Amino acid sequence: MNTSPLLPLHRFCRKYTVGLLLLCLAAIPGMAWAQWSIGGKAGANWSTVRYPRNILNDKAGFILGGQAGVALTYQCNQYFDLQLELLYATHGYHDNSLACNDAQGNTLYKGYSCHIHYIDIPLLVKFFPVAGLNIQAGPQLGIGCALTDSWKGVENFQQPAGSELGLVFGLGYEFDFGVFIDARYTLGLTRSIRGAGKGYESRHTGISVGYRFYL
Repeated sequence: MNTSPLLPLHRFCRKYTVGLLLLCLAAIPGMAWAQWSIGGKAGANWSTVRYPRNILNDKAGFILGGQAGVALTYQCNQYFDLQLELLYATHGYHDNSLACNDAQGNTLYKGYSCHIHYIDIPLLVKFFPVAGLNIQAGPQLGIGCALTDSWKGVENFQQPAGSELGLVFGLGYEFDFGVFIDARYTLGLTRSIRGAGKGYESRHTGISVGYRFYL
């Protein structure tokens, strides 16, 4: 039986996500002297989902989406920050080979695109090995608000989007004058399609640019 090379990483991340979230939250009360900042950011992302292998034999393709929101940062010391974000983002996937047939087997539509509208809430630990450059990691909660697809006339083809939990990994750079740049990969640990039996965990890569004000 074929096993996905990402399966061991998926199991490891799912096991330790809750512990990482609790560690991030526990670190906040003991750092009263740190500096706060708040800012806005916007960017683009490329997303897809993992198909369940026993249902669909092909792979879902990537789709372009956007993201925008605010970031609240707590500077613990010169090496570590904690950053909480509230983002509106669109994720999803497309499949050019997926067809919708009628009762007689005739193809009505071919090629499917799905857009899922989310409120994403990542909580990140940022490590600065050198000034400006940072490595980011932490859990993310995605709250599904709406799901739209490209097949007009097809009702209830997909279940509504649900909440999902994921892990974020990334790199960033912060300039002295307040501008910052982020590049991230998000590994979904739970289903992005509510009602799906298995699979449909999201995978997306994003880049964003923002500006912060120090309080």
